[in-house]
Amino acid sequence: MKVMHFLNEKLEEIFLVVLMIAATVLVFAQVFTRYILKIPLPWSEEIARYMFLWLTWVGASFATKERKHVNIDVVYQKLSRAGQKTCTVLSTLIWLAFVCIMVYISVKLTVSVASGGQIAVGSGLRMWIPYASIPTGMILMLFRLLQNCVHDLRAASQAKKEGGED
Repeated sequence: MKVMHFLNEKLEEIFLVVLMIAATVLVFAQVFTRYILKIPLPWSEEIARYMFLWLTWVGASFATKERKHVNIDVVYQKLSRAGQKTCTVLSTLIWLAFVCIMVYISVKLTVSVASGGQIAVGSGLRMWIPYASIPTGMILMLFRLLQNCVHDLRAASQAKKEGGED
C-alpha cells in the first residue's frame, strides 16, 4: 500500500527529474564531443528530441495533478459562485472529452507506427517509443484529471455537510 501511495504521489515527478537529468547529460555530451573532441555523436540529438517529447507529455500530466495548467480567468472571476461552479464543471467535461479523444487517437497512431516497423535513422530506435509518449501522457493526464474531479466532489460534499457552501 505504501508503494502505491508513493507512486501516486511521486511517479511523474521522479520520471521527469531522471529524464531531465539524462537529457541534460546527453546534450552536454553532444556539445563536448562535437566542439571539443570534434567527433559528434550522431544519435544524441535525436534521442534528446525524443526525451523532450516524453518530458512534454508526462509533464502535462504532472501539471494536471498539480493543477498548474494555464487558465484565463478574467470572465470566470466576474461570475457568481454558481456561475463559477457551472463554468468549472463545463470546462472539466470538455477537458475530459478532449483527453479521451486524444487517448484514442494517439493509441491508434502509436499502434500504426509500431506495426509499420519504423526505425529512427540516427539512433536506430524504434519509432513507436517516442510516439508512445503521447498516449502515456494522455492516459496519465486522464487519471490525474479524474483524481482531481473525485477530490473536488468530496470537498464539495464535505462543505455541504458542514453547511459552508451552497
